[in-house]
Amino acid sequence: MTTETAVAKREPQAAIVPLNAIDVQDVASSAAAFDAWLQSATDGVVTLDRIKNYAGFLPVVGNIMALVDALSDIVTLSDAKQRDLLTWASLGINLIGVLPLPPSMAAARMTLRPTLFLVRQEMRASSKLLLSTSVIEVLVGHLNASIIGTLDDFVEQAKGKLPGILADAGKLGEEIINEIATGIETTALGRFDAKGDLEEASARASVGRGQLLNDPLATADNFLAAANSALKAAGKGLANSVAQNLLPTKLQTQITTETGKLRAMGPELRTQLSKLDDKNVQNSIGWLLQILSSAVTLWRKRNAHGQNAAVHTEKTGKATHTAAEGELGANNKQVPAKSAPNPEKGPCKCATEFSINFALGSESLSHTDFSLPGPFPIEWTRTYNSRLDAY
Repeated sequence: MTTETAVAKREPQAAIVPLNAIDVQDVASSAAAFDAWLQSATDGVVTLDRIKNYAGFLPVVGNIMALVDALSDIVTLSDAKQRDLLTWASLGINLIGVLPLPPSMAAARMTLRPTLFLVRQEMRASSKLLLSTSVIEVLVGHLNASIIGTLDDFVEQAKGKLPGILADAGKLGEEIINEIATGIETTALGRFDAKGDLEEASARASVGRGQLLNDPLATADNFLAAANSALKAAGKGLANSVAQNLLPTKLQTQITTETGKLRAMGPELRTQLSKLDDKNVQNSIGWLLQILSSAVTLWRKRNAHGQNAAVHTEKTGKATHTAAEGELGANNKQVPAKSAPNPEKGPCKCATEFSINFALGSESLSHTDFSLPGPFPIEWTRTYNSRLDAY
């Protein structure tokens, strides 16, 4: 296996699709993975539902998709024997999407997140360091659906503000990691007044519930409660019940080890994110923005009138859709398909020319043996589906 192939195989993937095509089940997948990690690291003692009562009291913007993906990245980095640039960059991009301050920049940062993921996916798939015209036009539609301005200006402003944004993201990321570590210790080792603290914490945790999955004007005061809200919205049950007995020494040692790894990762996170603004480092965020900037410049030369951004002095401007795709969303995990799409419900290419279904990978064939016309026509058709082999 070549080095290039190895890097491509371990690179974190994201689905970049129209925002309205992202299902809450997909968002819950990352939350469920984080919940499973908490339970595996503590022998089922700590769950996302319980830890939210004792930790997570940091404000994040109302972008739960970015939040749960950031938690998933933290788990990956914590468990990794060797932490690579690709995962640090993924975490950095996701943290950009949840930075709460200043509120005036929240929409732009949320718009930047799927933009960066799309550019990264395109660079992975292309042998040339060049974005296609179709990708640029998708990004124009994404920008127009969320904020006002031209793609050119948006990219240049992002490049100029990137060092400050990454510094803020690093600070928030370290605080999130420390909150998780404290929450694990508090929940698992019983370092709280069981009645008074629990009542106060439960009241504070409720602040995070009911937030929208992608709202730059909303904030969640408890990021763990917000993640748990997404998990519950998808109807996911917790796998293990919370242990009630005192922890054995072995498990206390295990929890101390896990929380120690998390706290040690905090300063490293800030250092690694501060390096991501270097445009000369391949796959860094600065490099992605430079690729996008060059592509937009070339696209602008070819499409001098491709995007207008009229600014009126006497009335308020409004962002509008100018492309079919509209605003984009990015999600690092998706739930497996449970059924094949029905082409009769809408136009779609659901299978290959050899009848292999894209969603499930199943093969379906139909063969008509005979057809009899008349007032009551009869048609005898046999259907084969590889998923129904048990029948």
